[in-house]
Amino acid sequence: MKNLPDKILRNYASHPAFQFDEVSLSVSSELIKQFNDRYIAVKAIGMMLKANTWARLCEDLVKALERVFFSVTQQCQNETERTFIHELTSECIRALTGELQWYRKLRASNLIDLRDARARIEAVELQVMRHFFGKLSPRGLIELSSLAECELGNLRANAGVGRLKREDLSINSGVTQNAIRKVLNREFNTTGVFDVLASYTGRKMLVTGVALELSVPQSDWWKSAIDGLNRSPGTLYAHFDESIASPKGIIYLSDVGEKNGPTSCYPGVYEALQLSPLQELVGRVVGNVGNSEKSTLKNAYAKKYHQAMSSELFRRHFMRLPTDLRFNSHFGWDVVPGEELERDLLEGEKKMIGPAGTFIAFDGSKLLHRGGLMEQGERVALQVIFGDVTSMERVKAIAKRIFR
Repeated sequence: MKNLPDKILRNYASHPAFQFDEVSLSVSSELIKQFNDRYIAVKAIGMMLKANTWARLCEDLVKALERVFFSVTQQCQNETERTFIHELTSECIRALTGELQWYRKLRASNLIDLRDARARIEAVELQVMRHFFGKLSPRGLIELSSLAECELGNLRANAGVGRLKREDLSINSGVTQNAIRKVLNREFNTTGVFDVLASYTGRKMLVTGVALELSVPQSDWWKSAIDGLNRSPGTLYAHFDESIASPKGIIYLSDVGEKNGPTSCYPGVYEALQLSPLQELVGRVVGNVGNSEKSTLKNAYAKKYHQAMSSELFRRHFMRLPTDLRFNSHFGWDVVPGEELERDLLEGEKKMIGPAGTFIAFDGSKLLHRGGLMEQGERVALQVIFGDVTSMERVKAIAKRIFR
């Protein structure tokens, strides 16, 4: 994907919904460099530093971030712009704090077993392509399908009466979800998936969250809310995830083909974008601005469900950001249909089509992906979040082995 950064810039410059009279704000390249250099250093050496040195370096990094946004705020024309930048600054600091904690954690040593040939192949695929595909064992699929069936009746009933938001068609807590999580932890431990993930993250992993999701063609939350186009882009809902610390998985509990919502991914896009640390940070959180009930921008934006760019005022604020900061991790909705960027992305798209039990494990923060855009039938899937095993969980696991 040659010249993808330029194509992104040209895409917004030609998109009819992103054309405004105001020029973009500016920020000095030196301020940008101060933040980016410190971020790269923290990421590379954080786990090796003494506590006091680490604290000072983190403080320097946050101050560098604040200097960037202070410079931008000084150029704002009105109070709503200043509020946008203020909330974006807060969101960036929140996300940055979590990332610093992740970089500070020690990586695992001599704890990963990749003796299985398939596991070694998957580990290479995850490192290079940010994902790998797999299949559940027959036993695991039967158990999970049986557990899911207990809840699917309620989700189908919701769909039948027109309750079609994602939260209406998914369940992510309760007794059934705990049981599903236990089956998945056993399954992925037995098949070596956790070792593959550990080889990528440097931390021992577990399934820490799981949601049972029903997708039906009547649901339209994912359809474009941006007017002025002759058709929707073929990249709707393509996005990167916010968290850098939580790999994800999508597991089919029903057969999935072209028409009933296959998960798609776009390998190589993250690398081709060549985002700076600051662009990447902004892109992960900018869509959160104005979402809080306490935000004075919430009513002003009046965003459509999940789509920040559905608001003209939000788009106006987004386009005022300096180009060295500007990025939207959910840019699949923003692509101009028929242009070179759309063609490039669709050419590299990989769809996960397969029978029940097929799954993908991936780094959602570095693999552009989307899923569940339905045309007919239904799709039943589990969305899985993998998390770091804490020291306390290790102690509990050791105790169980000793006293069982």
